Amino acid sequence: MFKKLLAAVGVGGAMVDTVLDKPSLRPGDTLTGKVLIKGGSVPQSIEYVDLVLMTEVEKKINGEEYRASHALQRYRVSGAIQLGAGQDLILPFALGLPLETPVNNAQALASPGFQAYLPRVRAAVWIHTDLAIASARDAEDRDFLDIHPLPQMLQLISAMSQLGYAHISSDVEAGAARFNNIQSSLGCYQEFEFKPSRNSFGGAFGGSSVKEVEITCIPRTEGVHVLLEVDRRYRGDSYRSLLMGADWQHVNWQEQLQRVLA
Repeated sequence: MFKKLLAAVGVGGAMVDTVLDKPSLRPGDTLTGKVLIKGGSVPQSIEYVDLVLMTEVEKKINGEEYRASHALQRYRVSGAIQLGAGQDLILPFALGLPLETPVNNAQALASPGFQAYLPRVRAAVWIHTDLAIASARDAEDRDFLDIHPLPQMLQLISAMSQLGYAHISSDVEAGAARFNNIQSSLGCYQEFEFKPSRNSFGGAFGGSSVKEVEITCIPRTEGVHVLLEVDRRYRGDSYRSLLMGADWQHVNWQEQLQRVLA
């Protein structure tokens, strides 16, 4: 159904609905669909039609944490349009999702062996439809996306599980993640938090000094750059980075991570 009344209060104006062909995707996939605009009882001038890829980020100001909407990318679907009274328009679109789009399908992000426990994922991603129309006011409109993790991310989660670490939560932080010569590019970055299974689930994972591990993935064309922040008892935090390159499927990632966590 049409979701937005775009004319000024008291004027019979246009309505719009954005229809997604497939809201379940992975970072780097192409999102397709159409913007349906239904003319009202009066002609209207539309300056442009944009779709904005949005997420929710965690910000810290003066030690206080709060969550805020954050624009990841803006796409122009159409420029200026003269919409006649009662006229209907269909504007198809095909938008490439950034490789750094946050992932949020909790079931896919669950650690193997701990499927009964879903990680707490705070990484909402949605499309906001933005029409600039004379003397109009947008209503709130969110078309949510179900973003599945990249295969490399699933491999990391599986390897961490084999080492006795469960993925317990994920959120999106405002700012940039930087390591080596790599920096996140969307004004935010996603962290995946892991804890030894004995801490969270009462399992028999041995006497590790590791309290928790936070992993950030920055996908690039050459592969997925991985930053690991390891929090150890009595020793504080340490940082290591890995690259899951073109041959990542032939690498023993359990062994690679074990070296970092030892």
